[in-house]
Amino acid sequence: MGLLQNLAYSMVPWQFAWTGLVSCACLVLLPVTSGAADPPVTAIAFAPDGESVVLASQAGLSVHDWPDLNTVRQLSTTIVNIHDMEFSPDGGSLAVAGGTPAESGKAQIFAWPDGTSSCELQGHDDSVLAIAWKDDSSIATASLDHDIVVWDVTTRQPSERLKGHSRGVSDLCFLNGYDLLVSSGLDQNLRVWKTESGKVIRTLNNHTKEVYGLALRPATLGIPMIASVSNDRTVRLWQPTIGRMVRFAQLNAIPLAAAWLADGSQVAVAATDGYVRLIDPDTVEVLETIPAVSGWAYSLAVHPGDGSLLVGGRSGQLKRIIIESSRR
Repeated sequence: MGLLQNLAYSMVPWQFAWTGLVSCACLVLLPVTSGAADPPVTAIAFAPDGESVVLASQAGLSVHDWPDLNTVRQLSTTIVNIHDMEFSPDGGSLAVAGGTPAESGKAQIFAWPDGTSSCELQGHDDSVLAIAWKDDSSIATASLDHDIVVWDVTTRQPSERLKGHSRGVSDLCFLNGYDLLVSSGLDQNLRVWKTESGKVIRTLNNHTKEVYGLALRPATLGIPMIASVSNDRTVRLWQPTIGRMVRFAQLNAIPLAAAWLADGSQVAVAATDGYVRLIDPDTVEVLETIPAVSGWAYSLAVHPGDGSLLVGGRSGQLKRIIIESSRR
């Protein structure tokens, strides 16, 4: 997803930023003060307590209160182009990933909630597009250099370098209860890795174009399910522990990001037409098509408590989407 964001950043025209609130039935636009030169919001991460949200763009890192989205502070980062963020399982650290295309990629770890930088992890020859915590002391980075690196955050040293994708790696997802890591790539494939050995145990190759992102369904009693979004305009649902593609939804726009509702009942997908689609994982029916931003919707996150969505777009656009309980 990071590569597409880089290309889009230089292609789409600027416009004034705005933010809105939608409940699947009504739309209210709320003006904000950010100017026309604001870059796209490329990553969103809610703080574990749900009281604030971190936004990333080429302008850097900013922390906002929730749900008003007033700017609380800026976090100082050495990463020029940020593509992904994730809080650690214990909520005590925020990992940020990015880099300079064709030169270097790195991750920066911040202590939370004070926001001080605790370390940097550098070991890629191209931008890091995705980052994922395995546990509170272990993290993986995925890069356009085709590699995945697993790091020991305590020692700040790589413990494994996983090679298998023939093009850039776009996203990562740990299945910790199964000792598995799932990766997606611009080579159209998903790969399932045994984290203990670092070996690929299966390749999932049903996509016909680049895969931009992954989203793990919240814990259920059944087999773990992952949603993937691709340039082939599909959202595909997988059971990676058994190597099975369950079903897929064909869209009329390119999906760029996905996130599951907290109860796992639907997967939300942000796309190049600026809309968010809510998809039923059992029928792959598009239940709602909700206007979110003008132009491409780059990033998407689900609030950990109230269940609403936050969507990021070009020129710093933000949209809060409230999902009615009757639609879950």
